Amino acid sequence: MLLRRFAQSLVVALVVSAPLSACAGNPDNTGPLPEAAGLVAAAADDLRELTDVAFELRVSGAIPGLPVREIEGVADRRDDSARGEVDVQLRDERVQYSFVLDDDVVRLTDSEGAVVDRPVPAEHAPSDLLDPDRGLRRLLTEATELRTETREELGDVETYRIGGELSHAAISALVPGVHDDVDVKFWIADRGDTLVRVWVQVPPRKKNEGAVQLELELREHNRTGSDPGRPAGEPADRP
Repeated sequence: MLLRRFAQSLVVALVVSAPLSACAGNPDNTGPLPEAAGLVAAAADDLRELTDVAFELRVSGAIPGLPVREIEGVADRRDDSARGEVDVQLRDERVQYSFVLDDDVVRLTDSEGAVVDRPVPAEHAPSDLLDPDRGLRRLLTEATELRTETREELGDVETYRIGGELSHAAISALVPGVHDDVDVKFWIADRGDTLVRVWVQVPPRKKNEGAVQLELELREHNRTGSDPGRPAGEPADRP
């Protein structure tokens, strides 16, 4: 039952997302900053060409129906595949799985080698979440109150950090457990208009609860297209 509940929500976590392993450099506010709407529009256009990507997600806090704490892997919309490792907070324990999603089935393997296959809801398959007009791109096209906040270096990538807001309708289409409008930040590379990070802060449901933070890092955009010798879904070597 625990694996079944997790399998139904696994692929939702591939799209959205406390700080990741790649630390941001000091903000740089010197000189004029480009207008936010133009940066976001360019990044949205760039996502139309996104076919496959490596990703890393961390979740700080609890969202109903989303038990994922950490997840890292690769996804490809051309063959509806994804694979990687995931850390899940169940009711009374924290469990790690490897996962392989192939078309409409996700296979979960725990640390003891137990395997279970489950169907994937069509609306949460990589082909839909990385669709040129839906999924991740929707976060960019439906964000409002956009403002360019600063320049930041993420690893060795120079980026602009954009702040904004997302309506409940926009964010809940990807993370159903979200109950309200949310604050959002995008990090967009200053060369190539590439979206490299998304941060979402979900307000608390009750007064005695804290806000939940989700952050998604994207790298190796269209990675298999630039390295035809690597099988789809196999991660590249990391530095």
